[in-house]
Amino acid sequence: MGSQLLLLAFERPALDWHALAPEIVLLSVGGLVTLIDIVFLERARPITAAVAGLGLLATAIPLLTLALDGSDRVMFGGAYVVDEFALVMKAIFILAGYVVILLSTNYVAEGEYWENEYYGLLLASLMGMVMMASSRDLISLFVALELLSIPAYLMVAWRKRDIRSTEAG
Repeated sequence: MGSQLLLLAFERPALDWHALAPEIVLLSVGGLVTLIDIVFLERARPITAAVAGLGLLATAIPLLTLALDGSDRVMFGGAYVVDEFALVMKAIFILAGYVVILLSTNYVAEGEYWENEYYGLLLASLMGMVMMASSRDLISLFVALELLSIPAYLMVAWRKRDIRSTEAG
């Protein structure tokens, strides 16, 4: 009897899929880059940066549609809000991530440490930034900050044979 009452008391939160579209696209691109790295191994080297860059451009499309809509969207009891401030910050983060991918492609390719994990870690860190822009609750802010910082710590120690990298990581 008690378990039936518990099941009846649970109500699924209403999700606004359009408001979550930038995060969903970014998560999908991160998963795709990781999957390409796992499946194609060495043959994936030339295309992972392109897939990550195009994925970030694809992430900008839902941001534009949300900006044109112009209404504020509140989810999870006010813990996650997509308003004009969040959209501007998300656009800045996505643009900065795109510029980082453009600038780091040659650096990654020219070094003897070619690792495709770099792009997956960068996209995961960008996901934390994008989530942080919409966080309005301490718990969601903490989760977003951890999602931002843990991949950043891993990227600091990314070049395993470089003395400066191992000292930092």
